[in-house]
Amino acid sequence: MEKEKKSLLIRIVIAIIFMGLLFSTYFIRDEIELFLNSMFYPEVSSNISSSNLKIHFIDVGNADAIAIELPNGEHMLIDSGDNNNTSRNALINYLDNNFFDTGEEKVFDYFVLTHGDADHVGGAALVFETYEIEKCYRSRQYTPEEAAELGITTSNQIFSGPVFGNFISALEKENCEVEFFTVNSDINFNDFDINFIAPLQTNFSKSNNYSPVIILTYAGVKTMFTGDAEKDVEEDLLDLYSDYSGEYAKSVLDVDILKVGHHGSDSSSTAPFIRATSPDYAVICTDGKEYGHPSETTLNTLQTNGVKNVYRTDLNGNIVIGVNSSGNIAVSMGTYTKGFQIEWYQLAILVGVVGLTIIFSVGVKKKKSKR
Repeated sequence: MEKEKKSLLIRIVIAIIFMGLLFSTYFIRDEIELFLNSMFYPEVSSNISSSNLKIHFIDVGNADAIAIELPNGEHMLIDSGDNNNTSRNALINYLDNNFFDTGEEKVFDYFVLTHGDADHVGGAALVFETYEIEKCYRSRQYTPEEAAELGITTSNQIFSGPVFGNFISALEKENCEVEFFTVNSDINFNDFDINFIAPLQTNFSKSNNYSPVIILTYAGVKTMFTGDAEKDVEEDLLDLYSDYSGEYAKSVLDVDILKVGHHGSDSSSTAPFIRATSPDYAVICTDGKEYGHPSETTLNTLQTNGVKNVYRTDLNGNIVIGVNSSGNIAVSMGTYTKGFQIEWYQLAILVGVVGLTIIFSVGVKKKKSKR
């Protein structure tokens, strides 16, 4: 009996020491989570918080809304979701709860509306109503009223419809700085650059092709945003940035992260363009239901051309890609920084249960039942 009491006491002391050591790992939990997630789930990182650049691809249905925390602390929004309450509410809820910090002044220094389609400007009026906008970049598309006032008669540039009209009305009411983007609309800072490499024309037969193609470069990592730009725009870029031998000018088009054009439609993402951009990460903003987006053709093009990581808002929810000052890329899916990943408390519970089970069970002899 004394021997059993002594054994139990020893086990209790060992258990206390074990639990003390286990809970001390709380102070290095970030390092543990990062190590394990990078080992078992390399596509999902818990290291978003230490990224200087954070790109939020917001799940707003078959539409685009991309909010960016720039390295200098400024904010950019590219497009604003679709023209329905579900999409608009998803956008505002995400921005309020997962993009802006608590107590932070809710300002977008740059708001880019790629083109006039409802699935890109649908939430714009509400964005202007909810947040302060310092500068808005817009395409060279005009309401009939604007066209008449400016003397524009080219029908392709006149874009009618209440959703686009609501955006223009909200823009005029906001009274912020406005620029019709061109390839000269670059925004340059000491440690990062935002370059507009399209549109290469001022007049397009398709509304989608008014979309700018933008490259954001930080710490050697390049991210390309394409709006709904289609094959014609891609071909123009390939022609412009090819040298005399026909090889693509990798210094311009080769990127690390690609926002796939037009929700993954086969109207965009030609094989030559994907080969030229050769991204390691591709993001498709879609609900996976409407208009056959994403196209199997596009998915096959990405796969056959070696794009290793393809994320979709319909499958992965909100997607955040971060880049730190060393050029390391981190990805989080689902709820911001709470994607499919190992977290410290899960590990502590598992190790604790297993450890205590071993401590109190190993070496304990079962009493033989008397007959």
